[in-house]
Amino acid sequence: MKEITEEEFMDLTLEENFNFTGIVNWNDGAQIYYQNGKRHRMDGPAAVWSDGQVSYWINGKRVSREAQELYHSLMKLKGLV
Repeated sequence: MKEITEEEFMDLTLEENFNFTGIVNWNDGAQIYYQNGKRHRMDGPAAVWSDGQVSYWINGKRVSREAQELYHSLMKLKGLV
């Protein structure tokens, strides 16, 4: 998966930003996973904040850890991951 810095992310055009898939490493130490410009990760937290807190996101919607795990399990059953 492509990893870029905060500066590289800020230099993306608006269209590139809306379509970005990869990981952005922010200057404060946070790490955010994106798919098609939205926070998204199926196999773990999509946001790991600089203070160690995490949050789970699927297609740009914040979800609980349990919901993310269920979604990932269902996608595996369907053979989509």
